[in-house]
Amino acid sequence: MIDITVLPYFLVTVAVLVAIPGPNTIYIATASASQGFRFGLASCFGVMLATLVHVALAAGGLTALLLASPLLFGVIKWLGAAYLIFLGIKAMRSRPATVGAVPPPARLLGTSIKKGFLVNLLNPKTGLFIAAFLPQFVNAASGHVPLQIVTLGLLLVLIGGLSDFTYAALARTIGKALTHRRATPGVGKYVTGLLYISLGVAALATSNGTTR
Repeated sequence: MIDITVLPYFLVTVAVLVAIPGPNTIYIATASASQGFRFGLASCFGVMLATLVHVALAAGGLTALLLASPLLFGVIKWLGAAYLIFLGIKAMRSRPATVGAVPPPARLLGTSIKKGFLVNLLNPKTGLFIAAFLPQFVNAASGHVPLQIVTLGLLLVLIGGLSDFTYAALARTIGKALTHRRATPGVGKYVTGLLYISLGVAALATSNGTTR
């Protein structure tokens, strides 16, 4: 089972991260604002399905690494922590990008699901983030590593889905504002950056080179 002592930290971190608008959030809000609430929900469902695929890939790959070499698993975990710090620095130095043109309306809900699925599935940054983020909360000594990763991944999908549902519901106002953001500094990128860096530093500080 997952380490209960780190669960509150995981839940709070995920809740804050998913609440800050990112590419998936902007895509869902845009779909809801331009096509209707049900299309926004369909897009959100597609994004969630793709996240589950990323979680499954992370669970399978990280489990194989642990079985092959606990030391290698520790190295991957350390590299993941370093990657989180890199993401934090990059987020704080970045300028919010102006969102491009609104995609044409979809005629079928299935099309929106497929688009949301592909948008998230084909984004390599999502897979890299999940592979770097989830191991920081895995305690290999507790066993059942795949179950731990899947459980954490399901919590990630659930919290992310609730956040995206909220954005879809408010898309008539929030969605339009998000799609017309200009490249102006905001506090969001600093919050995201500090969260990434804090998580990475904490993981490096508590890592013993093999398992947490």
